[in-house]
Amino acid sequence: MEREKQKPVVVKLSKTAGVENTENLRLYVVSAGGKITETAQFRGNEATLNASRESLEGQSKLYVAQALPEGIQSNRKNEQTLLKMNAYQAVKNFNGSDLTISRLPSSVIDHFPFFNCLVTGHVSKNFSIDGQTKNLPLCDLRVHICEVETELRLPHIPIYYGKIPDWVIQELAEKIVNYRPDPIGPVSNAKINLPLSSLTEKRSLQRTAKAPSVNLPENVVNNLLSGSVDIQRQTMIDFHDILYPYFCFWPYYWPFIYVSEEVAVVTTDCNGHFDAWLFNFGRNNPLNIYIWIEANINGQWVTVYRPALPCHTRWGYQCNTDISILVTDPRLQPCNCGVDGPADAVWFRSIGLSASALHIEQSLLSTVNVQGLNVLNAGCTDIVNGTKISPFGGGLDFKLFCGADIFNAGVTHYRWKYTQIADANATPIPVGYQTTNIIQGTVTRPYLVKLSAVDYKTHYATLGPEGTGTDIAYRIPHQDITAEIPSVIPTADQNLSPTWEDIFFDSAYIDSHSLTDGVYRFDLELLRHDAAGFHVVPVARPTFRVSEVNSILDNQAAPDAYMRPTNPLLMAQSLSFNVRVDNAPCVAKIHDAELLNMNGPNAFSGPCGFIKYTDPSQNVQISFEASQPRNFATFNFGIVKGNGTQPTGINISGAYVGSSVDISSVISGVTGTFALAGGLFSDNFTVGTLLNGCPGQAAFSENLYVASLATDGTYRLQGLDYTDSVTHVSYYYDPSDVNAFALSNT
Repeated sequence: MEREKQKPVVVKLSKTAGVENTENLRLYVVSAGGKITETAQFRGNEATLNASRESLEGQSKLYVAQALPEGIQSNRKNEQTLLKMNAYQAVKNFNGSDLTISRLPSSVIDHFPFFNCLVTGHVSKNFSIDGQTKNLPLCDLRVHICEVETELRLPHIPIYYGKIPDWVIQELAEKIVNYRPDPIGPVSNAKINLPLSSLTEKRSLQRTAKAPSVNLPENVVNNLLSGSVDIQRQTMIDFHDILYPYFCFWPYYWPFIYVSEEVAVVTTDCNGHFDAWLFNFGRNNPLNIYIWIEANINGQWVTVYRPALPCHTRWGYQCNTDISILVTDPRLQPCNCGVDGPADAVWFRSIGLSASALHIEQSLLSTVNVQGLNVLNAGCTDIVNGTKISPFGGGLDFKLFCGADIFNAGVTHYRWKYTQIADANATPIPVGYQTTNIIQGTVTRPYLVKLSAVDYKTHYATLGPEGTGTDIAYRIPHQDITAEIPSVIPTADQNLSPTWEDIFFDSAYIDSHSLTDGVYRFDLELLRHDAAGFHVVPVARPTFRVSEVNSILDNQAAPDAYMRPTNPLLMAQSLSFNVRVDNAPCVAKIHDAELLNMNGPNAFSGPCGFIKYTDPSQNVQISFEASQPRNFATFNFGIVKGNGTQPTGINISGAYVGSSVDISSVISGVTGTFALAGGLFSDNFTVGTLLNGCPGQAAFSENLYVASLATDGTYRLQGLDYTDSVTHVSYYYDPSDVNAFALSNT
């Protein structure tokens, strides 16, 4: 008999169990504590366990369910997950070491609909910087993501270790109907995210000597006062959404009501962003998400955010919905984005925030085909529309990182030079006619000083210029700001926890309006200083770094084409790259609509806009100017009829100004080409085509917008370029025009 007891348990599905395919069916052994201790696959209609009948006696359980999805977190391999999967708990009526299941629910037989739910959010804190409140991200925080369950959230599957005791239900019912705000505040520090005063279907509670200041629906009050624990429990289930704010006041009861299970721990990035993919079990069983947060402070992980559970749970969380968390802990400081650079190198990140060197075309002979036209694009970037056809304009700043060990190469200073190497049309300028200048002007690097836990102020360290005459340069700042005390960081700031605002700094600035349109070579030189002045220090070529083409916050050695000399066998004299400058304004002008008459003079819409036609087959010519001197622009053009609900089919979006444009219409039969000739786009449309849907007459609005492709490296330029001093006409990077006309047969 002893040998018989130790036999492995075999679970059999009878022929009436209703299972045709058991390939994905599993048998699970669950301990009294809710952990899955063994899993067995059904082969045919049988599953064999390693466990014996004797070991399964007591409070362990047997479940039949679909296989757990691959990749599920280990801490979710438990009874709660099985219940969410609609698992069937087998009755342990053994026949020897065998157990037969006569029938399974269809919810177990059918493949359970697993799906991944993206939980995403941001963590930030309000800081006072220079007297202004700024909401800044918090990085490197540990975000604990938990799932919350309760039997008070039916009809969704309730997961709890035991039914909420009757005495808890009764005491809560009594506390709710007798609740009135405590003048010194609730027991917990919870914030209620559902104002009690906003509840609908209100009826004042009259069960206390003092009238409470909160109201509840009449049926809820009556049910809570019923004295029946079953009615009270069902009322709390049905009205959990309006009752849970009350629960926040009484943390003592939370362990009896809610079960919180940690399902993921993730870290915030330099934008304060976090996300986690969680398995969910059926789209009718939404997740309830609760979050608490830790920060590493003085080498210890401490809790900085842990609000009241019921009132800060995202009940019925919608996947991929941003969770915004505002933390107030005074120990947390602004994040510097967590980016670091190579210690022994100088890294040119970009012009502006986005135009890194590898995104700027370097060849003076390069062309790009745009809408059938080949355009010289030397010095253009692709950050505006993905094609290297955007020149630079406006104010240009050069973002630089200098490593802590760069001084070991014998350098102490840097400077930027610029040389025009081609004219506005990208025609090369002979070397003998080129001139080189140093970018001048004061350069400062901002740093923050801490005045209090949340109050910061920006101060500035001056890097230069240093030197005399045309022999000037700028100080290379140490990445460790304390090394700059007291040379550029005053001693008074030393006790205010000074920190650089960013590892990158604006190493030079030039207003491109001060330059003639054309292609310029910019050179970054590293220098040493002695009594005779500044001297260029040749450095090993890997010293110069640029941002990677696919990641502006990662770096690589600058290619030889970006250094002078380009010969890879020689030391580098400078980091060099070509940049196209073009501040020329765009033109947008709509011409009057023109009715083409076969047997007489053409009719123009003119100042009043009316055109009288005699035959619906007559053509109306639509024409406009959309241009930029070097074709660095796109345009949108459309005609709106009446109130815009009856489309004309004439709608061009994002077309290049340098070539003709084929149009495709939303109205059947309307096709054509806005041909470009002599700087004018034009196309003809019959009166009948324009009137389509309108009997006899209609009014039209023509709308033209020309978008410059110029950029300052951060934004596409759109605003005012300059005002002509003679005509006083203002020119904009992005001009627009509007015209109107009406067609009538009377």
